Amino acid sequence: MAALLKKRALAEYCQTQTLVEDGPKPAPTKRLHLVRRSKTVDHSEFITSSLDTTDPQQLLPALVSLHSSLPLAGDSQIEVVQELMKLLLNDTLPPFITTKVLALLANIITSHAQAQPVFEEVMRVAQRTKSKKVLAQVIHSACALSQCIPSDPKLQDQVIQLALSHITTTKFIILVRSLEAVGTLCPGEAGRVQSSIMNTLIEHTSHQDNRVRTAAFNALMVVQEKGVKLPAEVYDSACKALGDDYQCVRAAALFLIKVAAESDPERLVPIPDSDLHMRLVDHAFSQICNVVNDINVRVRTQAASLLGSMSGISEKFLQQTLDKKLMSNMRRKPSAHERALAMLSSGEWSSGKRWADDAPKEHVEADSVSIINTGSCGANVHGLEDEFLEVRNAALDAICSLALNNAQFANQSLDFLVDMFNDEIEEVRLKAIQVLQQIAGHIILRADQLEEILHALKDASLDIRESLHTFLGTTVLSTISSVKICVSSLLDNLRRYPQDRRSIHRCLRHVGQNHPIHVQALVSQLLAVHPYFDGVEPSVQDGEYICKLILVLNAAVQCPTILPLLEQHTIRHYAYLRDTMPQLVPVLKLGEDRQPSREVVSTNTLRFLRESMQRVSSVDQSSTKMRMTIYQTVHSDLVKLADIDPALSPAAHFAALYTQCMLLFTKILSTRNWLTPSSLSLQQSGALKSNVDQLLKHTFRLRHAFTNLSPAEEASIRNLRVRTLALQLVYVVHGSTGSALGLCDNFLEHTEALHRYLTDEKLSADSFLEAVFAELSQLEEPRPGAVARILQPLLLTYPVPALGPITNPAQVHMCSAEIIEPQPDSETIHKLSAGLVVGVHLDSEISHIPDPSTLRIRVAYPDHSTHLIVPPRNHLRLVSPGTYRLLTTVLISAQVSWSEACHVGLSLVLDLSDQEVLAARRHSVAKADDSATIIQLVKPVKVLVWPKSIRKGI
Repeated sequence: MAALLKKRALAEYCQTQTLVEDGPKPAPTKRLHLVRRSKTVDHSEFITSSLDTTDPQQLLPALVSLHSSLPLAGDSQIEVVQELMKLLLNDTLPPFITTKVLALLANIITSHAQAQPVFEEVMRVAQRTKSKKVLAQVIHSACALSQCIPSDPKLQDQVIQLALSHITTTKFIILVRSLEAVGTLCPGEAGRVQSSIMNTLIEHTSHQDNRVRTAAFNALMVVQEKGVKLPAEVYDSACKALGDDYQCVRAAALFLIKVAAESDPERLVPIPDSDLHMRLVDHAFSQICNVVNDINVRVRTQAASLLGSMSGISEKFLQQTLDKKLMSNMRRKPSAHERALAMLSSGEWSSGKRWADDAPKEHVEADSVSIINTGSCGANVHGLEDEFLEVRNAALDAICSLALNNAQFANQSLDFLVDMFNDEIEEVRLKAIQVLQQIAGHIILRADQLEEILHALKDASLDIRESLHTFLGTTVLSTISSVKICVSSLLDNLRRYPQDRRSIHRCLRHVGQNHPIHVQALVSQLLAVHPYFDGVEPSVQDGEYICKLILVLNAAVQCPTILPLLEQHTIRHYAYLRDTMPQLVPVLKLGEDRQPSREVVSTNTLRFLRESMQRVSSVDQSSTKMRMTIYQTVHSDLVKLADIDPALSPAAHFAALYTQCMLLFTKILSTRNWLTPSSLSLQQSGALKSNVDQLLKHTFRLRHAFTNLSPAEEASIRNLRVRTLALQLVYVVHGSTGSALGLCDNFLEHTEALHRYLTDEKLSADSFLEAVFAELSQLEEPRPGAVARILQPLLLTYPVPALGPITNPAQVHMCSAEIIEPQPDSETIHKLSAGLVVGVHLDSEISHIPDPSTLRIRVAYPDHSTHLIVPPRNHLRLVSPGTYRLLTTVLISAQVSWSEACHVGLSLVLDLSDQEVLAARRHSVAKADDSATIIQLVKPVKVLVWPKSIRKGI
C-alpha cells in the first residue's frame, strides 16, 4: 500500500499544472548595466566641493573617494593639491585626517614644481605635531616627495636627519618608517652619512620588535641594490636571524643572505668550532638549505625557490641536497646499498655471526648530534616530500635550475624526480614531467626508471599524457628492451585513449630519430617480418600499425640498413603515408626496384605564382570579357597552387582572393543598369546583390585574415576595401530607399584611415584615391548623396589595380584552424533530453590569429540557426609563437525533440564585428549584417545529435 501511495504521489508531482491568476502583472525585472570606469577620471568639481569642510565625518569619505579616483587630470590635480594644503595647515583636524592628507599628497604629486612647496610644509608639520602616527606618515611622505626632486640632495639630507633624529623612539611605526626612509635615501658614495646609516640599520637588526627587525633587513636590501658593499657583520646578523621566532624576519633575512652571497661569492667564512673556512656562496647555500625545514610554509617555499636561483655552488654541496643521513642509536646508520656493498666486499657467505661482532663501537656525544638534518643535507629531498603543494613545486623548480647547469646533479636527482610521478596532486606530477623535459639532454633513463615513468601514461589527465609524450620523444633510452617497453606502453596508451593519436605519432617519430640502432633490432618484431614465411599484409587503417611504421621509417633515415628488412607492402604503405602524413614520415632513399612507381615532376611554384600575377597585371587595357576570363583562370590556378605547395599556400590564397575580388568588381561594373536595380529582372537583381555581398566579405577577409604583409601589400588591401565600400555606398544610394548615413560614415572613416596610413608609410596613392581625396576635401558637408555622386564616375573611370609582386611570399601568414576532435567521419550519436544540453569535446589547433579574444565556436543547427560561443580563456593554450590549441567542451542544446539524429555543424570563426562595422551600427537604423564580419577558419565538422522528449512519470 505504501508503494502504491508513493507511486501515485510521484505521478501527481510530475504532472504540469497551469494556474491563471487575475491581477496586475509584475513589473519587469531591472537589468544590471555595468559601466567600466576609465583610468583617468576628472572629479575636480566634486572633490573641491567635498573637501571644503572641517567636519571629520564628511572629510574622511571624501578623502577615501579621492584616493580611489587617482590618478587625476592635470587641471584638477592643481586644485586638489591646493585644497589638501589648506587641510594640512589646519591644526584643529584630528590626527587620522592629517595622516590621510599626507598620504594623498605623496601619491598625487609627481612634478618638481609642486613637490618643493609641499615638502617644506610637510617638514613644518613634523615640527609641530605631537601624534606618533602623523610623524610616521610625515617621514614617509617627505621621503616620497624628496625623490621627486633628484637635483637637490639637500632635501634628501633633511629627510635622513629627520629619520635619524627619531630613531631612538619606542613607537614601532616611527622606527619602521625611519628605517625605510634612510634605506631608500642612503647615498651611494662612501662617507659619514652612509656609515651612520649602515650602523643604524645593523643595530636595528637585533631590535626587540619583529617589525623593526624586518624593516632593517629590507632597508639593507635596498641599500645593497644601490651598489653599496655591505659589511661582513650584516651577513652574520642575517644568518642569526634565520632562527628568529617570526616568519617575516626569517623571510627578509633569506633574501639578504642570497644577495650577500651573489655580491661576494668567493669570500671565505670561518666554520664554527673549527679552524677551517668555506666559500661564502657555499655557506649561504647551506644556510638556505637549512631553512627548507622551517615551520612556516611560506618561508619553506621561499627557501626552496632561492635554492634554484643560486649559482657557483660547489659540487659536494649540491650532492648533499639529495643525501639524507639516517641516525640510529646516536650513530649514523648505513643505507641498504652500503650494507650490501660491505657484505659483498668482505667475502663472507654465512648469514650467522660475523667476525668482530662483539667489538666495542664508537661512542657519540649526545650534545654533538642534531635531531634535524643541518646544512644542505637532504634539502631538496625534504622539499620534494613536503606536505604542501607550494613547497613541492618550488623544490621541483629549484632542482630543474640546478640540474640545467650540472649534468652530474641531473643524473643524481633523476630517481627523486621519477618518484614525484606518484604524487597525489596533478599539478605536481605535471611539474615533474616538465622538469624532466628540460633536463632531458643531461640524463639517460634506466629500465627501472622508465617503467615507473610509463605508468603515468594511464593517467586520466590529457596534459600529463601529452607532456610525457614530449619527454619520451626528447630523452635517451639506454637499452633495446627500454625502447620495446616504451613502444608497447605507447600502443597501450593509444588503445586506452584514442584521442592521443597525434601526440603519440609525434612521440614515436622522435623516438625513431633518437634510437635508430635500437629500432633496427626490433624491426622484425614490430612489423612481424619472418625470414621465409610471408605474413598477412596489415591494413593502413590500423592505428597501431601506423604507429610502428612511423617509428621504423624515421629510424631508417639514420640507419639505412633497416630498408632491406622491409617487405614490399611496407614500401607501398610508406608511399601512402608519405602523401597523407608528410610531416611525420621522412623522405627515404629507396632503390629503383623498390621505389614506388610514380613520375617525378620538377616544379617551380614560386615562379608560377609570380607569372600568374603578371598575367593579371598585363590585361588592364584588354576588353572586359577578356579580363574576366583571365581573372577566373588565374584564380583557379592559384587555388590549386595553394593545395600543391604548403609553404606558399598563404600567399597563393592571398593572391587568389584578391584576383576574385577584381573579378567580382568587374562583373558588377559591367552589369547593365547596375545603378538602377529596379529596372533589372528579379534574377539579375539577386545576382547583383549577391556579388556585392561577396565582394564585401572577400575584402573583409583580405583585410583581417592575412598578416605579416609588406606596407605596399597592406596599402593595396586597404585601397580595395575603400573601393568596395564606395561601390556599396553608390549601390545603396541609387537602389534603396533606406538611410545610407551609416555607410557613408563608415566609408569616410576608412578613407581617412587609409590616408593616414599612406602618409605614415610614405607611400603614394593611386589615381582613384588622389581623386577621392581631392573631391572630398572640397565638400562642406559630406552627405551620402553628394558623396555617391562624386564616387560614381570615379569607380567607372579608374579600374581596380592589379596586385603587385609579393615581397616575401613564404613569410605571409593566413589565419587558419584544424579540428582534430570530433572526427569528420565519426558516427557517434550524442543523445540528450530536449531542453537540456550535451557536451561535445572539441580539440583544435589555431594558427596566426591576430587577436585570440575574437575567436568563436560556431554551432549550426539543422533549422539553419547558428550560435556563436565564446570559449573560456583558460581553454586556449599557446603551443608555439602564433599557434594556439583549443581544448574545450561545446554545449549543444535543442528545445524540442527530433524524430531522428541530425547533423550539427561545429566550426571556428573570428568575430570582428566590433572592429569593422562600428560606425554602421552607430549611425544606421537598420540592423547590421553580422555574417559580413565573420571570418571562417575551418570547414564545419558534422556531429550527430539526437534530442529526445523528456519522459514523465515512472
